[in-house]
Amino acid sequence: MENAEKWVARSDAWTPEDDQRLASIVLNHIRSGSTQLRAFEEAGNELGRTAAACGYRWNGVLRKGLRAEIEAAKRDRKTAQKAVSPGLRRNPQIANPAASDSIQDVILFLQAYDLQYQKLKVQLENLQLENERLQSRIRELESTVAESGQIQLLELTPQQFEQDSKALFAIMERARKLLESDNEPRNE
Repeated sequence: MENAEKWVARSDAWTPEDDQRLASIVLNHIRSGSTQLRAFEEAGNELGRTAAACGYRWNGVLRKGLRAEIEAAKRDRKTAQKAVSPGLRRNPQIANPAASDSIQDVILFLQAYDLQYQKLKVQLENLQLENERLQSRIRELESTVAESGQIQLLELTPQQFEQDSKALFAIMERARKLLESDNEPRNE
């Protein structure tokens, strides 16, 4: 009885059409440079199975029989990558749209990028206006100085310097004496 149950077809058994569709999806992902995990997710959604079940079926049954097709898909991917311009090859998300999670993610990224760009553009304009305002203020001050004539620097004669030095030394001597008198012990 146990042997008979093994041979009874399961209701969720893989059909040749399921196998063919799974293989087609995985090979397309290989050609586009995407991952097998993404292929298994896509196949799972399309075939009504889990990504794990699709991965198990691919690795356990289908892959061995499709080695030539896998190699051909890899060659196609390399050929397509060589055809991509050098500027796009540096950014794999642009060079290979299938490598991004979805077109919606790309759109959201570009919208966020545009918003940030607009903010920076406004900030730059504000900084340029502030720069112009400050440059104008500098010109006003320079013209005010030029109109008032030369700024007269205080020139000290040697006699004034000597008098100021003597006054400073006299103040310092008085401060020293005050400190000494404060520190002397008092006899009471």
